[in-house]
Amino acid sequence: MIILLALLVVAAVLLPHVVPLRRVAPATAATLWGVALGLRALTSVFVALYLVLFLPATALFDAMTHWCWHTIIPIATTHLGVAGHRVGDAVAIFPIFLLAASAISLTFGLVRAARSVRRLITRDAVGRGPADSVIVGGPDVFVAAAGFSNPRLVVSAGALTQLDDEELAAGIDHEHGHIRRRHRFVVLYAEACRALARFIPGTKHAVSQLRFHLERDADAWALARQHDRFALASAICKATISQNPAVAPLGGGRDVRDRVDELLSGHRTPGALRRSALNTTAALGVVLLLGLTASVPSVIAAGQQQANGAPVPHACDG
Repeated sequence: MIILLALLVVAAVLLPHVVPLRRVAPATAATLWGVALGLRALTSVFVALYLVLFLPATALFDAMTHWCWHTIIPIATTHLGVAGHRVGDAVAIFPIFLLAASAISLTFGLVRAARSVRRLITRDAVGRGPADSVIVGGPDVFVAAAGFSNPRLVVSAGALTQLDDEELAAGIDHEHGHIRRRHRFVVLYAEACRALARFIPGTKHAVSQLRFHLERDADAWALARQHDRFALASAICKATISQNPAVAPLGGGRDVRDRVDELLSGHRTPGALRRSALNTTAALGVVLLLGLTASVPSVIAAGQQQANGAPVPHACDG
């Protein structure tokens, strides 16, 4: 059962890496990448729990740590005070420290980002703009949704002067899409998963792809408001040259070319069978992710019970 579950997790993690999702519905693609990220994070958590709670109770761990320096080096008559089980305990607990350090790093990063956004809106604001936005100075072109608990629309002076009316309206609705679709919570989830799974190969790419499909979703939101796709593509191209790290700009960072190509060529949806298969896979992936997340307390309880019944480490008394 455990082997089958592990195979399902590996398949769900690898699926978005091997199946082309660039022209799949943005919500479906984002869900698949989000599931893969969540499973990566859970893998890190389960590995840490195993090393801390389960491994010390195994015979293998006892055999690997049942040594003392004064028995390995008989000539050393002085007790050095370094026992194998102490080293084993340190090795077992080390993953927890890594996860805690990653969580602390994420928290400080969020605090710095919040301060940058607050500084952008309060210090750099020069007035009120269209759609109840905040105008900030500077020649760069960017339209952004800034903030987390109460996001505000931010428009640069450069955007007001370099974008025509239709481009500006399309860009504003793109950012409204980020706000209305609550993409900020998805980004927070992705960054939390990145913090927990930073040592698993491919995690950074998965976060990048999830952000890419969130941008596609916001593009679709803007087009659903009857905006011209060419105007939105033009606004994206103009905004690409401005990448303000404090906000999520209209340009969206990397993968801009793919977004523009999709806008210019029109959205080509996959066949009904493939679309149904991907939607079903995404739904099953969410169920798998939620089920594994719900099992974490039970795993901790089982690990504590096994740890309480583990043999007491030997004393290095020579």
